[in-house]
Amino acid sequence: MIEIDTFLKVPGGGFVQAEACRIPPSDLDYIEGAIRISIDGLEIIGLEEWDYVDQLWCYIAEMITRVRSTGYVETYFPDQPIKLSFRTAGSRIVIFATIGEEVRKSSASAADLLNSLKEAGLRFFDKMSLLAPEKSYSEARRELLA
Repeated sequence: MIEIDTFLKVPGGGFVQAEACRIPPSDLDYIEGAIRISIDGLEIIGLEEWDYVDQLWCYIAEMITRVRSTGYVETYFPDQPIKLSFRTAGSRIVIFATIGEEVRKSSASAADLLNSLKEAGLRFFDKMSLLAPEKSYSEARRELLA
């Protein structure tokens, strides 16, 4: 089972699911939040790995596009030394998060993982278009819809 949720950081340091957020982030240039990706109950990334969440979703959208043609993609979080990578293995994708010395990894059906990431990314960008209409995520949305 693949679970993907996006959270926005709120004043005071807590997190709220992006879909439940009713007010825009305080700094639209640096939107802090987290993406939680769990596969079969194993959390690959979560609230501890928070960063500039809109930028991270843009990076992931590009990864989704590139992994199909190259078989391997990686990116670093926008403002942390955390590496996220996808590697194709037959009909599956192995997802890795390297956080310091720790490596978290799991695999899922390529079709299921990519579809889940696309859906979660589009939900996030749809919500951000309501909270911060002045921000444009058109390129990332195009990559997710490709």
